[in-house]
Amino acid sequence: MDAVFHSNEPLDITRPRVINVEGYCIRDFQNFRQDHKDSNNKTENLAPYDEYDELVNCTEIEDNFNLNVNDSGKFIIKFHVPSCFMGIIIGPRGSVRHKIEQESRTVIEMRKGISDISVIGRSERDVITAKNRIDLLLWQARDKYRLTHFISIPLVTDLIKYNFDSFKSTILNDSIKINGLHPSMFQNPNKIHLTISPLVLVDSIEEEHAIKILKECNEKVIRPMFHNVESLKICLHGVEIMNDDPTSVDVLYGKIRIEPPKYNDLLQKMADEIYTYFTDKGLVRKQFDSVKLHATLINSIFRKTDKQNKNTEEKVGRKTFDASYILKRFKNYNFGEADLNFIHLSIRFTKSESSYYDALCTVSIK
Repeated sequence: MDAVFHSNEPLDITRPRVINVEGYCIRDFQNFRQDHKDSNNKTENLAPYDEYDELVNCTEIEDNFNLNVNDSGKFIIKFHVPSCFMGIIIGPRGSVRHKIEQESRTVIEMRKGISDISVIGRSERDVITAKNRIDLLLWQARDKYRLTHFISIPLVTDLIKYNFDSFKSTILNDSIKINGLHPSMFQNPNKIHLTISPLVLVDSIEEEHAIKILKECNEKVIRPMFHNVESLKICLHGVEIMNDDPTSVDVLYGKIRIEPPKYNDLLQKMADEIYTYFTDKGLVRKQFDSVKLHATLINSIFRKTDKQNKNTEEKVGRKTFDASYILKRFKNYNFGEADLNFIHLSIRFTKSESSYYDALCTVSIK
């Protein structure tokens, strides 16, 4: 039997040298003792390797993981974290960072002034565990952060804008008073759109990454899907609500269909594929199996009230309205149609009221 198994040194077994061979990680028991002596008793911050850890091919790690093995045989993942979220990972007096390091048996390195993190450990399982815990903290922080961008399909044509204005005027001028409805709750006709996915992009690095991912998705997913498809139009026809009670509604939206009708399922498939692509790349948190395609027409979150000074307005938050009459009166209302030509990576809070949202990037589907 090899002498290493008769050793009185526990580290001979628990902390052998790790060698990376063509993406596979091999523990070297034979040369450990010499390597250990040559290390000149350097301090190690990493916990011992556990025997139940499984070795995996490094090439099988998800695309958004940059996993490598450094010269000392340790696994390392480097990734970007926006500076505004660094404090959440560090925690008060470094408590959160220290807890993650202890529980995952890793070292988390942060360089002052640089929004990057390195997680170092003795096994890929440990570093991925730490990365996942950091990701969870980041998603929790993003959930509380206001949405900054969204992937959209604009539905802004002269016909849609004209018909929407008629829709709004008819409702507001009708003799029937609608409980809870305020003129400020109607969508800006220059910003009517389909939302595919909301995004939180808080710095230029994340914006550049989102642009890259959308272009990749366009080449790999969207363009092949529409390669042999004729020109399509998105028709905005009829109205619907999100909930079951028409007397207490937050959002009223326009229903969508495709012309020619035989391609009705293609728009939904494209939206789902884009959403999945962005979730797989770590830019969107997976929350739904399918995208709910809709064009918001009235939203209670838009509500404003006039203050004593007529030149100022104040948002007051959500208050539901009764959509019963609108649903009956405009059940089959035709708002118009728009060409399905491109996907828009839109920037929220664009100040211009007379045009669509500014674009971080647009891609043509053909």
